[in-house]
Amino acid sequence: MRYLSPLRYPGGKARLAPYLQRLITAQTPRPTHYAEPFAGGAGAALKLLTDGIVEEIHLNDLNPGIAAFWRSITTAPEEFCELISETAVNLDEWHKQRVTYLAGETGNDLALGFATFFLNRTNRSGILHAGPIGGHDQKGTWKIDARYNKSGLITRVQHLAQYRHQIHVTQMEGLDFLDSISDLGSKVFIYADPPYVVQGDGLYLHAFDEAAHVDLASKLADTHAPWMLTYDDDPRITDILYRNVRCARFPIAHTAHKQHIGTEAVIYSDSLHVPDVQLTRGRTAEWVTT
Repeated sequence: MRYLSPLRYPGGKARLAPYLQRLITAQTPRPTHYAEPFAGGAGAALKLLTDGIVEEIHLNDLNPGIAAFWRSITTAPEEFCELISETAVNLDEWHKQRVTYLAGETGNDLALGFATFFLNRTNRSGILHAGPIGGHDQKGTWKIDARYNKSGLITRVQHLAQYRHQIHVTQMEGLDFLDSISDLGSKVFIYADPPYVVQGDGLYLHAFDEAAHVDLASKLADTHAPWMLTYDDDPRITDILYRNVRCARFPIAHTAHKQHIGTEAVIYSDSLHVPDVQLTRGRTAEWVTT
């Protein structure tokens, strides 16, 4: 299956899964758990789990809708698939689902999780607060259902449901999540892809402020588990926050708004054995600090 995650994410890191596999298998002892404090679409995590690279994955996201989505497909996959099958994909339904999403937590995980999924599949670039594909007049080249293949999406949910007991979902601040898995020690590999320093406010519901970025750097410095971190390529990342650890820059395609090749920073924990820095196929990172 080419795409595992039912969610679309701009700048999603599923393409890093082969590299993360090499990192994980290069460690001694080899981690059997994999954790993402800012899971989003969790494409890489799902690939590592379904390929048998790790035994369990821990997905955390502070966004109530994203967390509800992951809880829903792991606790009620049949009901979720029925909603995919039976729900119309048009502007009237888009407005209904948007109201549900904006209402936030009401005690109905399935409704909120599905509304989040619906908007993710029908909004421009998958951004939850963007407008529908094709615009509100539906005069665009692509229409609202362009990324909503019902049978394909149902297949993805059904496939992931087979692994439901190996997927642990939480909804908390990233730093609290790191505390919650600290007992796993070197058994867990942590991959953190936090909101961007520069563009976070536009892409994420719960964007970081400067203090949050500083706190994350401090928390990771005290984390004993092996970890890797990716960020937007901003001097504050490599020159200030992570100046004392290994940093590199790598090119990666971004799909939000308009597809282009951007540059991001990758940071490695001191305890991590790094066999190579070819993060994506045919593209090798350039060391900033070693």
